[in-house]
Amino acid sequence: IIAGLNWVEKEKQAKTFYLLGSDYIWPRTSNKIARKHIENFLPDSKVVGEEYYPLGHTQFNSVINKIRLRKPDVIYAIVVGGSNVAFYKQLKAAGLDPAGESPMVLTISVTEEVIRGIGGENIEGTYACMKYFQSLQNENNLAFVKAFKDMWGEDIVIGDVTQAAYLGPWLWKLTVEKAGSFDIDKIAAASPGVEFKGAPEGYVRIHENHHLWSKTRVGKARADGQYDLIYETADLVEPDPYPKGYQ
Repeated sequence: IIAGLNWVEKEKQAKTFYLLGSDYIWPRTSNKIARKHIENFLPDSKVVGEEYYPLGHTQFNSVINKIRLRKPDVIYAIVVGGSNVAFYKQLKAAGLDPAGESPMVLTISVTEEVIRGIGGENIEGTYACMKYFQSLQNENNLAFVKAFKDMWGEDIVIGDVTQAAYLGPWLWKLTVEKAGSFDIDKIAAASPGVEFKGAPEGYVRIHENHHLWSKTRVGKARADGQYDLIYETADLVEPDPYPKGYQ
């Protein structure tokens, strides 16, 4: 959240943000952190709107009209599931095409799998901030994508959530071996510092809080449903699920 907002403010000179999300704890908490960061840490920046909609919601014309009136630089979108199909199609139909970057869309919830439902032509030009994109050109990922497609078919796509599910068992295996035990408490105690050099996203390491040190990346959606990598942090980002000062 923080790295992505820093990127869009610095590289795109964004100053006004409209926060949008599905109505449950992850989008609300993420946007709480986003609002704190925008208002307290991004110079001369402000939130001009914040809206939430039930899971499965498909009528976004009202909020799109509000966005049109308030003219934010960025729609910060954390809409999930099938609602994304309706939102991005309606956004484009209303003439707020993210490919034109007026306003631009920055999401943390639309992976390549989700784009299969939305249609690449409806989301081309949108920015996504995540740890992983299928298009990453590192040795680990090229081998991972090939093996995944060999198993599940050439048409399958891989996104951030899929890659995270792949990491979990490997990190557990490495931690069990370090602990020399299947005992949960011993595994938890052994996990800080465990490294996985074979991750598709690249090198990762477990923090003392059991989250992962990882790089943060920004991709730009293409019409074919993949993302072009346009930014990544120089170093691993320290994981902090709820930073001090953002409560």
